[in-house]
Amino acid sequence: MPHKQSLISPEIKEILNLPNKAENIKEAFSDFHSRDIFVLCESLEPQENAEIVMALGRPLGIEFFQEFKIKQQREIFKRFSKEWMGHLLDEMAPDERADFIKALPRERADELLPLVAQAERNDIKKLVQYEEGTAGSILTTEYAFIPQDIKVKEAIERLKLQAFNKETIYYVYVTDKDRQLLGFVSLKDLLVAGVDRVVKEIMHTNIISSLVTDDKEVVAQKLSDYDLLAIPVVDNANRLMGIVTVDDVLDVIVDESTEDIYKYGAAGEYVDYMGSHPGVIAKQRILWLLVLVVMGFFSGMIMEKYAFQLEAVVALAFFIPLLCDSGGNAGTQSSTVVIRGLATGEIKMKDVFRILRKELLAGLVVGLAMGGLAGIRAIIMNKDPLLGVTVGLSMIVTVVVATTLGAMLPLLFKKMKLDPALMSGPFITSIVDIVSLFVYLNIAVLVLK
Repeated sequence: MPHKQSLISPEIKEILNLPNKAENIKEAFSDFHSRDIFVLCESLEPQENAEIVMALGRPLGIEFFQEFKIKQQREIFKRFSKEWMGHLLDEMAPDERADFIKALPRERADELLPLVAQAERNDIKKLVQYEEGTAGSILTTEYAFIPQDIKVKEAIERLKLQAFNKETIYYVYVTDKDRQLLGFVSLKDLLVAGVDRVVKEIMHTNIISSLVTDDKEVVAQKLSDYDLLAIPVVDNANRLMGIVTVDDVLDVIVDESTEDIYKYGAAGEYVDYMGSHPGVIAKQRILWLLVLVVMGFFSGMIMEKYAFQLEAVVALAFFIPLLCDSGGNAGTQSSTVVIRGLATGEIKMKDVFRILRKELLAGLVVGLAMGGLAGIRAIIMNKDPLLGVTVGLSMIVTVVVATTLGAMLPLLFKKMKLDPALMSGPFITSIVDIVSLFVYLNIAVLVLK
C-alpha cells in the first residue's frame, strides 16, 4: 500500500483548502478502505474529519466515522448539520450506534433520537437497555432470517433482498412468526441443496447460542471453541435478539486484554494515554502506588524488628535484594500462568489442589537450584558456611512460598468474584518481599544464633 501511505496529512489539509474539496477528497480516497483513511486522517482536527466524512458520503464516510473512538466521534459529530447527524445515526451499524448513543448525556441522546427513523429509534432503545459487558451490549440486529416452511429457491431470493443491509449472510437463522429460534442454515447449505427442498429439511437444529445476559467473554469463548463466524443471541424465551460476529469478539478480546494488562501492572483503569492529561494518568496510578507503599512499610517493620541480627552479621543485608527479587520473580511467573489459564478457561476452580501440588513441586525444584547457587555465592563471598546455609535455605523456602502464593492468590480472588488480574505483578512482588524478609531473618536467627 505504498501509494496510500504517501498521502500524508499536509497534502490532505491542502485538499481541504481547495474550493472543490468534496470532489477531490472523494477522488483521493475512493479506492481506500475506511481503516486506511482513518490511519491517514486520525490526527486531523475534528472539523476537518467531519468534512471528510461528508465528502466521502455513504457508506464509506459512515464506515470511516466508525473507526474513531467514541470520544473522538463525539467531537466530530458536533460539527455536522442536523441532516447529517440523522444520516449518520440511520446508517451506523446497530451495535456501534447503540454504543455511541449510550456514551452521550441522557438529554443529548433524547435530542438526537427524533433525527432517525422510527425503526432505528426502536432498535436504539432496545440495544441501549442491555447491561454493559453482556452479550446484549455487543450484538447487532442486522442478521439474515427465513421461515422454515419455504423452499430453498424462495429462501435464496429472500436472502438476496436482505443481503444489502445485513452484517453477515453466511449464517441464515430460521425463526417462526414470534422470532423463536428454530435452527440455522449456512449459505453453503442453501447453494448445494436442491431448489425444491424445504428449509426445514436442511436446517441445523443443534444451535450454539448465547443469552443476552451472558458475559461477553463467555460469548467470545464460545465463538472460539466452536470456530463460528457468528453466534445467535437469544432471550430467556429463546427469541432471537441479534447476533455477535467474530469481528465484535476480536474487539472484546482486545478490550479485555488491555484491561487485564492495566490491572496486572497496577496501572488503574484503561485511559486513552495519548489523549489524556498527565494529571488524569497520575490519578489512575496513584491509588495503587500508595497501597504498594503501605505494603512496603511492613518490610521496613520486619527489618526494624530484626535490626540486631543485621547489625551482628552485616553480610545478611547483602542478600536481602537477591532474595526479594528472586521471590518476586518466581511469584510473578506462577501468577501469570494461573491468571492466563483462568482467562482462557484452561484452569478451573475445581483444579485448586492440583495447581497447589504442581506449584509446590515446581517451586521446590526451582528453589533447590536457586538456593544452591545463592548459598555457594554466599560461602565464596564471605567464607562463612553458616551464612551460605542461611541464604540457600531461605532462597528455597522463599521460592516455594512465592510460587504457591502466586498461584493461589488469583484463585482466591476468583473465588471472591474479583478479577484475578487484580493480583498483579507489583502486588505479588510486595507480598513476597514481606514473606521473604520474614523467612530469611527467622532462618538467620535459628542458624546463626
